[in-house]
Amino acid sequence: MYRLLIISFFTLISVSCDHVKTNKKKKTVDNSSIGAIPEIINHHIETKSGMLFTLTEEKLSQSVSNISIQGMNFPNSNEILTFEGVDPIEQFYVIDLNRDGFEEFYIAVRTAGSGSHIKLLGIASFNDESYGKIYIQSITDNDDLAVGYMGHDEIDFTSSGIHRTYPLYTSDDTNTHPTGGMRKVNYELITGEAGYILNPYLEE
Repeated sequence: MYRLLIISFFTLISVSCDHVKTNKKKKTVDNSSIGAIPEIINHHIETKSGMLFTLTEEKLSQSVSNISIQGMNFPNSNEILTFEGVDPIEQFYVIDLNRDGFEEFYIAVRTAGSGSHIKLLGIASFNDESYGKIYIQSITDNDDLAVGYMGHDEIDFTSSGIHRTYPLYTSDDTNTHPTGGMRKVNYELITGEAGYILNPYLEE
């Protein structure tokens, strides 16, 4: 009986620790050892204002995932937003990038393989009444930022912003040996006609 109580006690501690980890503001996902495919993983994220997001990643393979996000406590919205056939999640973060008092939810996904590329996904809160997808311009769609870009980038989420760095390649460089230096990119959240836009710009 005493042994059973000890086991139950440590089991309770383990479950509690997992719950705390799930609700951290910043989360890095380990994709180095994926179990049985398909694999479904759930995360629960809370903003400073008490809004909740459930993030579900269905890993169809080591390189393809379906992602869905559903908000809770939003009075005018509880729809499930989906991103299908995207790269696996590497990390996610909540931050109030435009300083309007309502945090956004950002997800970084990364392609598999040696020449990996990061793509950002985002969900914005509209005054904590509802939520929706953020339009995010790709690095490859920006003429100034695309020059010399071949992936191998890193995303850093901090309390002050979103920062991206990547090596620059010249026409003679191989995939494993860039010689053009490094480029640093920051992001700003701006208001568009149909919602929010996450805009990348060169760090000065």
